[in-house]
Amino acid sequence: MFRFYRTMATSTVVGALACQRNSFLTSFTTTVVSCEANKEPETSKDKQNKNKKKASSKEPVYAVELKDTILFPEGGGQPYDTGSIVLPDSTKVSVSKVVREGVTALHITPTAIEPGTNVSLEIDWDRRLDHMQQHTGQHLLSAVLDSYNIETLGWSLGEKMNYVELPMKVSDDIVEEVSRKVNDYIFKAIPIQVVTPDQHGGELDISHIPDDYDLSKGVVRVIKIGDLDANPCCGTHLTSTSQILAMCLLHQTNIRGGNSRLHFCCGHRVAKLATESSAILKNAGALLSSQPDEITSKIELLNSNYKKANSIVSSLLKEIAAGEAKRIYDSFKSGSQVEYAIREDENPEYIALLQKQLLTLINQDKGAGVDLNTSNTVVFINGEPKESTKGMVKIMGPQAQTISAELKARLSKLAGGGKGAMFQGKLTGLGKRELDSVTEYLEKLKLGT
Repeated sequence: MFRFYRTMATSTVVGALACQRNSFLTSFTTTVVSCEANKEPETSKDKQNKNKKKASSKEPVYAVELKDTILFPEGGGQPYDTGSIVLPDSTKVSVSKVVREGVTALHITPTAIEPGTNVSLEIDWDRRLDHMQQHTGQHLLSAVLDSYNIETLGWSLGEKMNYVELPMKVSDDIVEEVSRKVNDYIFKAIPIQVVTPDQHGGELDISHIPDDYDLSKGVVRVIKIGDLDANPCCGTHLTSTSQILAMCLLHQTNIRGGNSRLHFCCGHRVAKLATESSAILKNAGALLSSQPDEITSKIELLNSNYKKANSIVSSLLKEIAAGEAKRIYDSFKSGSQVEYAIREDENPEYIALLQKQLLTLINQDKGAGVDLNTSNTVVFINGEPKESTKGMVKIMGPQAQTISAELKARLSKLAGGGKGAMFQGKLTGLGKRELDSVTEYLEKLKLGT
């Protein structure tokens, strides 16, 4: 039976962890201070998704507190590290995440570890280095944007790309200038250092420090990029801008209140993006039978031809709908009480055109005695005969409710409703036998047999 207790030792506060003192440590020896079962504090992403039901884990988890750690707990916009806690017998216990609770770092593991145990730590270095390249890159990008009086309102480190949120959309010319300056600073290998407020020698903006971080117990760190930038941050950072390797500024997306998100990626992600983009261009070129530099003009031509083809199709649909509406109208004038039109495709435009054309004919000659409220009923159906379709059924006329009830009995995936002389429903599936059955029923109804 696992006992819950802690040693007399105290853990290093977040802000002064080994990973923050030296962000390039990949292994470390430390001691377990406490271990608590079934305790998994929320990450910032969990807190942002409070309305989403959290999936309950069938397997127990443990929150392990260490005397010190090289595994960074989520903070400053930087995700947590992953890695392993290696026991004295060389057993490796995986660390799925590291979270901050107040000023304490807690390592989430699937296995309990006895407090007082001396352990060693291993880090997923590729993940850490990637996070540092993106995070330090963001500091540098924001510093350059500041020189244009463009404030960074927030940022996000994503799995493939990141973004900084800005108070405006930035012109393409400025984005190009910023990109050039950022990459120049990367090339110049500007030193990056971490200092404390006393060493910083200036006023600090601590407005972004989390409310649950006790400043009286913790440590405020300032990340300085030469003389370019100095900002409080708890994250792990590179020691030179050259380690960012490169930065690629991507597209912008407009969001609330006129703000804009400028997307970017840094480090090894830039080379990966270039490789993936090259593969996409190669595949697109093969599909279009063109060289990469011809793809844009080829797509423009295809788009133009597509619009022309759509215009032709629309005109043909109008002609077909006009002819079908005339047939139905003449049938009503000849004494038929029920008529129908079935089209085996998923385009709702045809039914809309057909309905409009039919109503136009009826309204143009009210003396003909055709009335979809009192005497005549028309049924429109469209949808491809297949297991999953996007079709519809529309019925107008005094027999709408009787016919819709019969169609629901014959069409298993018809859902909809209405009242009086109107019914409208959606088809999410249509079997060939079902369609044949409905056609046979409507034909008999039309003939009055």
